[in-house]
Amino acid sequence: MDTRSEALKLMREALPKIITMGTEVDEIFRRFREIRLRTDDLAFQGAILNIEHAFFMVVQSINILRENLSLLEVAAKKKEIE
Repeated sequence: MDTRSEALKLMREALPKIITMGTEVDEIFRRFREIRLRTDDLAFQGAILNIEHAFFMVVQSINILRENLSLLEVAAKKKEIE
């Protein structure tokens, strides 16, 4: 069963949504960082830093997902997947 076209169609559908989601998550990350930099309370800064780290990991995961989707397209063109 040739699923290349189906996978590519889904990839093309998902990619813009993933990019939008990544941009929105990155914006929230930036806003938390601004709040942390304006905060004097060290304990509260630590809590926000933990949140920043979690958002950073989400952004990294989105970047990895985007890269893997691109590799899927390359593999489909090379007929390495079915």
